[in-house]
Amino acid sequence: MSQLAEVNCVAELDVEADKLLVAFASSDGEIINQHFGSSSGFHVYSIDADSAIPLAAKSFGKELRDGNEDKLKPKLAWLNGCDLVYCGSVGGSATNELIKLGAHPVIVKGGPDIEEVVAEIQKELAGTLSPLLERIFKQKSGKDQGRFDEMADEEWDE
Repeated sequence: MSQLAEVNCVAELDVEADKLLVAFASSDGEIINQHFGSSSGFHVYSIDADSAIPLAAKSFGKELRDGNEDKLKPKLAWLNGCDLVYCGSVGGSATNELIKLGAHPVIVKGGPDIEEVVAEIQKELAGTLSPLLERIFKQKSGKDQGRFDEMADEEWDE
């Protein structure tokens, strides 16, 4: 297994636009077994149809659960840059904040293995994309290309 990057947020990872950055809420890096808000850690992979590379992991301390909205802030800040975030469950405010970041939460039940979910994602990437993945790739390519096209069209004063 490759060395995991130490980053302040997922957006710092240098990953091509044709790869998905996927975070998994997991206590051990093997099973998706955590609620988003109380997750003790996230493991981030770069995934395309042919490869899945673990890039980064971050542990979070135990937080008070009820009514502590601040517990979400460090997690959201670190996950900025993710395309998908898999977890056992996620509350409404966390869902809204993730979507604002461009990260789409995916709820999975029964504690599936990360490897199994990665294989399912790869199968979809090799075949017909779901509307969600189509939208994610459209947003990713728009971010990369559109901003330069806009800059080229601007008038420049020296």
